[in-house]
Amino acid sequence: MDAKSGKAAKRVPASHADPLARERTQFLVDRFGSRGLARMIGVSPSQPTRWAQGKEHPGPDSATLLIDLEHILARARLVWGEPTAIDWFSGHNAYLQGARPIDVLKLRGPAPVLDALHAEMWGGAA
Repeated sequence: MDAKSGKAAKRVPASHADPLARERTQFLVDRFGSRGLARMIGVSPSQPTRWAQGKEHPGPDSATLLIDLEHILARARLVWGEPTAIDWFSGHNAYLQGARPIDVLKLRGPAPVLDALHAEMWGGAA
């Protein structure tokens, strides 16, 4: 509900929801590869390439996951550097009860993944 007009808020089309979708996708494709990124977020192998080229736009669920993935990768890079941070997403994590961070991100969102990252950063995960 818009506070000024009292009308229901208009939903923004997915193509306009993330003005950085193209750049964000290209950044992640450069790190994980198009097929790797597609596997991680659960889309067809060609979609990340089409998003990065601006031929298509990620839907709301994929756009949210891309934003979260980029954010967590940035934080993980501060801890280990890029190659290890990239591998961390697919490795089994003791703090996440043996689950992989990418799987937890998809199922439960970024909070538990960031908690696991913080625990590892401060030596809390065994």
